[in-house]
Amino acid sequence: MTGRSIFILIFALSTLLLVAGNSHAQDRSDEETPAFPRRTRQQQESPKGVRDMLIRMRIEKAKKDYEKMLDQGDAVAKLAGQIKASVEKASTLSNADRGRLQELDKLTGDVLDDLGGDEDALLALLSDKRVGPTPFEAAMELDAAVKLMVAELKKTTRFTVSASAIESTADVLRIVRKLKTYQ
Repeated sequence: MTGRSIFILIFALSTLLLVAGNSHAQDRSDEETPAFPRRTRQQQESPKGVRDMLIRMRIEKAKKDYEKMLDQGDAVAKLAGQIKASVEKASTLSNADRGRLQELDKLTGDVLDDLGGDEDALLALLSDKRVGPTPFEAAMELDAAVKLMVAELKKTTRFTVSASAIESTADVLRIVRKLKTYQ
């Protein structure tokens, strides 16, 4: 082979490669980059099945959280009823009542957190409201406030934020904390 035939062969191969590269570049979408020709935006996103699964998991968690909040509200109502019944009999708080008040404080605080209420700000806002001067009157107020709170909780959905539910829950918390101070 002579030098001229080698030159023609190299020229033909380079022309062929140049034409093939150009045709491939025209087929490429706008989202591809020359450095990473096969990497597209679709491939970077998670597959539709995984996204759907994550969405379903978030929905299920929101449903469980909402049901848990309603269950906590029912537990608060049960404890308040027990405290009311005990105080009606003895007119004072027993050690068992104090334990129930502790549990009531914790559950009510959890419900208030779940609703998105700021405990300190709400208690400061409601601090001017007076609680009954005796444990009996305070227990009656607690029972009425808990019934209102549970009714407000049941009116809400997991998609809404209810200011009245937050306020009634904070009111219950205020009464519970005042009841803890009685002898």
